[in-house]
Amino acid sequence: MGPTKVISKAGALYEVKTDKLVQDGLPTRTEQETYAAQHYIALPVIDKAGKQWVLEGQPVFCLHGTQYETVDDQKVHLARCPDCGGMGIRDDEPLVESDCIRCVQCGHEFDTRLEMMET
Repeated sequence: MGPTKVISKAGALYEVKTDKLVQDGLPTRTEQETYAAQHYIALPVIDKAGKQWVLEGQPVFCLHGTQYETVDDQKVHLARCPDCGGMGIRDDEPLVESDCIRCVQCGHEFDTRLEMMET
């Protein structure tokens, strides 16, 4: 069982599944992230512009640094776009040599394996 998944509404954090208030008085994302770092909760992933990742109408949460899940605990294979921080989804085209991922926000195509090797 992972951390409690929460969303922000009007400066307060609410549990996603039950809509139960977790903490209020957190008007900024920075304050929410600080609170989340000190408690066992996960905030939805956002891009560099502050836009929340949404997959099939549900917010996406990042657990343990690289594992992404939806509200219903379904693991999804996503990656963060190195350009805009948007949600990258694997292309459906089967390519043996690469693992091509396309950002749904800016359209940037990248290969996470090559990017890891370059850094």
